[in-house]
This record gives sequence, structure tokens and C-alpha cells, in this order.
Amino acid sequence: MSGRPARPDPDERKDRILHTRIPESLEDAIKVKAQRLRIPVSNLVRNVLEQTFQLVEDVVGDGLEIAHVARRGAERVREAATRPVAAGIYGWQELILDRDERCRDCGRELDRGEKSYRGVTDRPGTPVFLCGGCVPKSPRG
Repeated sequence: MSGRPARPDPDERKDRILHTRIPESLEDAIKVKAQRLRIPVSNLVRNVLEQTFQLVEDVVGDGLEIAHVARRGAERVREAATRPVAAGIYGWQELILDRDERCRDCGRELDRGEKSYRGVTDRPGTPVFLCGGCVPKSPRG
């Protein structure tokens, strides 16, 4: 059983009565609203209760979806923030390694003698290497 109220069947006979205590000011407001809408007070209260349950269900569902999207976004930001950034790389030079390195993007070990790609930059710093599977593909025209 799901804890969610079942939607009432419109043809179902309304033979249950629910008593509750409410402040006099709320009773007055309900009666005024029912009179303005030209519907019985019981219909107004029933409609408000049904719509409130549906609204809460929708808000909870939307909230879960928002949380899911936010979590995915946070994971992408975390991944981007922890990946080493090689600012200023303007190309990739194919080469044969003369020492062991590691692919910047996938972390795969690149062994001495293996074909690799080095980021070409005009900035000083530690060189950046990529394996053949991670090197950006240049557009062919």
C-alpha cells in the first residue's frame, strides 16, 4: 500500500463524513468562498482536499527530479574540477615516448616506446600526454 490517497471515483456515492475542528475565521472564509463560487461548502472542501493531495504529489515528484538533475550537474562539475587542465594547448603532436607517462584524460599507463600525443603550448609547465583513444579528433574537411 502506497500511502498515497486513492483518487475518488466521481460516480462513487459520497457517504462518508469527516468531522474536524477549525477556527471560526476559517469557517467564515470557506463559506464566503463557496458562496462566491456558488457551490456547496462540502464540495469546496472536498475539491480543496483533492487538489492539495495532487499538488503535494506533484511537488514531491518535481523535487525529486530537480534533485536528480542537480546531482548529475554536481558530478559533472566535480569531474571537470578534478581533471588536470592544460590551459593554452593549441595542438597535439604525435610522438613515441622515451619514458613512461600517463594519459591525462583516461589515466591509462603509457609505456616507453608507445605512440602518444603531447599537448603543444607556448606556456611553461609540465607536459600533457594523451593516449590515441583520448586525443581530440581534428575535423577533416
